[in-house]
Amino acid sequence: MIKILHLSDIHMGSGFSHGKINPETGINTRLEDFVQTLSLCIDRAINEPVDLVLFGGDAFPDATPAPYIHEAFANQFRRLADAKIPTILLVGNHDQHSQGNGGASLCIYRTLVVPGFIVGDRITTHRLSTRNGDIQVITLPWLNNSALLTRPETEGLSVAEVDRLLLEKLQPIIEGEIRRLDPDIPTVLLGHLMADRANLGAERFLAVGKGFTIPVSFFIRPELDYVALGHVHKHQNLNQANNPPIIYPGSIDRVDFSEEKEDKGYIFLNLIKGKVEWKFCSLPVRSFCTIKVDVSEKDDPQQAILDAIKKQEIKDAVVRLVYKLRSEQLELISNLALDKALKSAHSYTIRPELISQLSRPRLPELGVGNTIDPLEALQAYLNNREDLQDIAEEMLETAQGLMDN
Repeated sequence: MIKILHLSDIHMGSGFSHGKINPETGINTRLEDFVQTLSLCIDRAINEPVDLVLFGGDAFPDATPAPYIHEAFANQFRRLADAKIPTILLVGNHDQHSQGNGGASLCIYRTLVVPGFIVGDRITTHRLSTRNGDIQVITLPWLNNSALLTRPETEGLSVAEVDRLLLEKLQPIIEGEIRRLDPDIPTVLLGHLMADRANLGAERFLAVGKGFTIPVSFFIRPELDYVALGHVHKHQNLNQANNPPIIYPGSIDRVDFSEEKEDKGYIFLNLIKGKVEWKFCSLPVRSFCTIKVDVSEKDDPQQAILDAIKKQEIKDAVVRLVYKLRSEQLELISNLALDKALKSAHSYTIRPELISQLSRPRLPELGVGNTIDPLEALQAYLNNREDLQDIAEEMLETAQGLMDN
């Protein structure tokens, strides 16, 4: 039975705006949070001990992190080398230069020939000997168009056509790796990619135009015992039949408020040929808390805001307070009072939003015998949504088309 710890998307150095400088260390507290979270993963790997650690990519926010951030990452992974635990560091999209060439932030581990460390920066199969037997790991790093295609091949093609061509190029490459596998040894595919069944949640807008989507069917193969993925920050299993499990562990800490509701952690699994047992292990990460309140119709708007704050558990949390009010209510709000109410938070931001009196809905009164045209209702709604003005005309045209059908 081979024990494996699978983690991904560390993004060490992210979210500094949600932290503050620790006066004792001179380091941003959010970096300290990320280091602490990573250390818990490494602790589990060493204390178990596991036979292999798989990192699914995106070590930092970009390919050239500051030296002190790189050092914080290296200090943790060096513990695996000292414990003689083999580790594969896969190259993700954030680990590459903007041109998509190489794994700039991780290549130092290959250059220094760190014992037991493999940098997965190309599609190939690695055979490793562990304390509890041999294992094969196919590495599939983040792929850009230039990785598989030449400029003449893509000239004049739409995005969808380029994506289809990429898949046509990738499929025989993966097939070639699978055909060279030893059928008697357990096999894992480690990939940093966007799978077509992935539930992105609040991240869905970040995925647009940032790489192509690979069908999950690519990986539902009897030769594969486990598919370890990285890139999507929300933990999920894309193949509930578990033949094989296709797992995103998600990021190990919250990068921003889009991940406010997500549980964070890593995957621990036991693997033999033809059988795998896996478990998602939650990590105790700092909570994020959004407080939204509309006080535009309140006689005492400040008290309404304070009451909303009291209802939330904000101690040591990263908090954002968003309240809506009318312009004439501004003088009724004391920032000092809000600062005092939010004092127990780790950090906080306060964002008032003014409601224009001119933007109030002007809809006919609805009652018995009264109706309103759906398009008029949609137009009134869009008139009150400044954030939708750039697509308002398209929405109206689409609605008209639906009604005409």
